[in-house]
Amino acid sequence: MTLQTLFEQEKERLISALGGADPASAVRTLNAALDRILYAFNDQEENPRVREAADGMLQAAKAACSLADCAGETTIYGRTEYGKTAPGGRKVSKWGLLLLVLGLAGAAATVIGVLLIASSAAAGAADWQSSGLPPRWVLAGVPLLAAAALFFAGMLLRRGKETSKETLHAETKIDASLAYNRLLSVILVIDKRLEEVRSAVRQEEKARLKEQASALDAEELELLSRLLEDAYGRRGEDELAEEEISQIRFYLHRKNVEVVDWTADTLPQSGNEGGATVASSAWFDMIPAYSGGTIRPALAADGRLLKKGMASAGRG
Repeated sequence: MTLQTLFEQEKERLISALGGADPASAVRTLNAALDRILYAFNDQEENPRVREAADGMLQAAKAACSLADCAGETTIYGRTEYGKTAPGGRKVSKWGLLLLVLGLAGAAATVIGVLLIASSAAAGAADWQSSGLPPRWVLAGVPLLAAAALFFAGMLLRRGKETSKETLHAETKIDASLAYNRLLSVILVIDKRLEEVRSAVRQEEKARLKEQASALDAEELELLSRLLEDAYGRRGEDELAEEEISQIRFYLHRKNVEVVDWTADTLPQSGNEGGATVASSAWFDMIPAYSGGTIRPALAADGRLLKKGMASAGRG
């Protein structure tokens, strides 16, 4: 099973987790997904070299997740902060200014009234009405009104005006589909590289087996070929013959050498198709005999003849 297959199994879960996530959360989610598919891959991969290569490349992919640019739609919103203005930036209230003017006017009127009363007393006026002064209640009320106006004017002018300050903020959310597709592209590249590693391992194994087959010298091949010929000749008569043939076949197979029997439909050419050994009529010396069949099997490695066999087509 490839990493792509395992990653596609995580698609719905991953896109759901990435939806609306911020970049920091998205990196953790992607790393967790890569850890899961690595665990599943190692669980079914038998070749240790491929597992080691997958681990190294997925670790690199995890490190690269933080560099992925997966920004989606940006949301811009305002934030308003409320508070009083600083004294230096305070604006004068129009009502406070009006009361200040009225208060000052009242204070001036009070001063004038006091001066008039004093001058009238000095002139020796007979009574209050004949002096030409305003009524007493007016002269008494003006100072009070002036004091009240000045008091409230001070309150209004002292109070800071409530102001608001708005700042704009941008919030970026991850585009889940974009993040998934970009990481899938990385997974495809890793799968391609892992297939190259597998191919290299197969080539090395094939070379190793070929070397083992080449390690069999001509004398050993001749001895084993004669033992097989003897065991083939005792088939049907000696119960141990089949066991000997099986043991010799297994020994040669471990050396990457295949024991090839002759059949009536033996192909005219030799080769290696799909990993199976294909016999050739040129691999056998044909001799006349009463019954047809293999007298001595041929020995071959990777489609190449090592030791010729012997067979008979029978009297037909």
